[in-house]
Amino acid sequence: MKVRIPPKIKIGTHTYSVTYDRDIRYDDDKIGICNHRTQTIKIWIDAPPSMKDEALLHELVHIAEYTYRVRIDDADIDRIAQCICDFLINNLGIEFDWGNIK
Repeated sequence: MKVRIPPKIKIGTHTYSVTYDRDIRYDDDKIGICNHRTQTIKIWIDAPPSMKDEALLHELVHIAEYTYRVRIDDADIDRIAQCICDFLINNLGIEFDWGNIK
């Protein structure tokens, strides 16, 4: 089942815009960036689809951490995002469709 990534994602009372960014580089150990002040999630445009999926989930966990005031270190956020991604893709057959993101 394909699930289209929306250009805006709401968590709590916050609405974040999801966009691509050419300046994020995997070589810099970043595939996605979340900015709470501007309420944006930026994903590296040239990342393979599976990395985009995990990066988006990683940034969503950061937003949940920020919004609900929980503390999770970045390595644990990586593992949580990978677990959620594995569950959605491998067990529910979900495929992310990035067609709405610019």
